[in-house]
Amino acid sequence: MLILASGSAIRRQLLQEAGVPITTHPVAVDEDALRQHAEQEGLSLRETALILARAKARAASSAFPHRYILAADQLLDLEGTAFAKARTMEEARSHLLTLRGKTHALHTALTLWKDGQESWAHSESPRLTMRSFSPAFLDAYLHKEGTALLACVGCYRIEGVGIQLFHLIEGGHDAIAGLPLLPLLHALRERKILPS
Repeated sequence: MLILASGSAIRRQLLQEAGVPITTHPVAVDEDALRQHAEQEGLSLRETALILARAKARAASSAFPHRYILAADQLLDLEGTAFAKARTMEEARSHLLTLRGKTHALHTALTLWKDGQESWAHSESPRLTMRSFSPAFLDAYLHKEGTALLACVGCYRIEGVGIQLFHLIEGGHDAIAGLPLLPLLHALRERKILPS
């Protein structure tokens, strides 16, 4: 059984719906420190997302020797500026107003580890363009979605009413949700975690 080093409900759901047997094991890493170090090293936000995923896999692998660990991370990139998850609803409003009418990338990184070593890694960067929504729409959206938005890096869930924020989406919905399934399923079959 695969160990998912994440507490993400949507990642767990995507894996379960795809028929992948998993056990979840959320881990804590100092994401702020890792992001700052990556920035000092001049790494891109896409590279930084992979560094964060690797740190999570490394943290979980010591607890599960000889098991495959899947870890993931996602960074929102607006013209080179990273957005973290909003901490308050007012911050969520501010994030959405900043993103309104602009195109951003969601750098999504996955890594598989076993016995403390990386076995596979993958990243994708879907691009999303928000429409110029009205203040009334934003108020209604924030009211409807509530604090659930604080668990999402962009303050939206495209699998719900958040899809109405967008004018154009380039990339897979599963990658936007934080788990590009097709490359992952291929990697799992290659490692005999799933039947071929």
